Amino acid sequence: MDNTYGLYWINKMIDLKEFRKNIYQNYGVKECPHYSEDGVILKIFKEIGVDKKHKKIVEFGEMRVLGTTTRSFRIKYFPYAVYFTQKIDLISKLLNIFDIIKITIFTKKLKYLSFLGNMPFEFFVTPKNIINILQEKLGKSKEIDILTIDIDSYDYFVAKVILENNYKPRLLILEYNPFLPIDIPLSCPNTRSLDNKPKNKKVYGASYLAMDNLATNYGYKLVHVSGFCNLFYISNEYSDIFTSPDINVELTDSDEKVKKFIDIFCQKGFVPSWMEEESLSKSDLTYFERV
Repeated sequence: MDNTYGLYWINKMIDLKEFRKNIYQNYGVKECPHYSEDGVILKIFKEIGVDKKHKKIVEFGEMRVLGTTTRSFRIKYFPYAVYFTQKIDLISKLLNIFDIIKITIFTKKLKYLSFLGNMPFEFFVTPKNIINILQEKLGKSKEIDILTIDIDSYDYFVAKVILENNYKPRLLILEYNPFLPIDIPLSCPNTRSLDNKPKNKKVYGASYLAMDNLATNYGYKLVHVSGFCNLFYISNEYSDIFTSPDINVELTDSDEKVKKFIDIFCQKGFVPSWMEEESLSKSDLTYFERV
């Protein structure tokens, strides 16, 4: 174990907001999305250490080799990656190849060519089939460095079944919906069918409280909130290293707050797909179920 945090207990707890930084967004041939998460993830693993022999990440909802939430960990530590999405278009497949060629030439490290054999793949995830795919890809091992779930629907139920089956990510990243009430545990229904989903693009995922209750119940502490999408949870084993953010301060539940975060941390011209949507109506909220 390469454990570099040393005598952290004699120092003040670390506020990960101080390490928000985009580092690798231009390592591919086309600028990749960036939300200041590169620096945060690198700082977390600098403090908690990396098991060099058993590095693994599992990530949902991404099509780009260098565009994923976990890209900083992947670029620095070369873990085995299980990452997939419902569908990958031809352009993304080609970009992935070109991205790997560019980073290999740019860094002069042939090791990046190994990414060609560890690409994102298509798989329609449900709470019923996710354990089978993890067993197929990870074997008997249930230790994961990073698990990040972003499927914009029944994320809560997928995360729940993974944790119920004793998978133990050291860093757990869960997307939440900031437009839902933060004091009510709500989630999209636990179903494969999305036919009756309202058209409003702000109807997705789960509320903060739903995700926080789930993570807390399985031994995790909230250590960072990344803009308008991701909650970072660290295993309680490392809970004394990092401060815990106040969701009431970090919540981006208005256009003004979203635009401020974009101006500071995101690429020029980036606009979330739900930016122009109306606020959730009472009818929209009836789609969600209490968990």
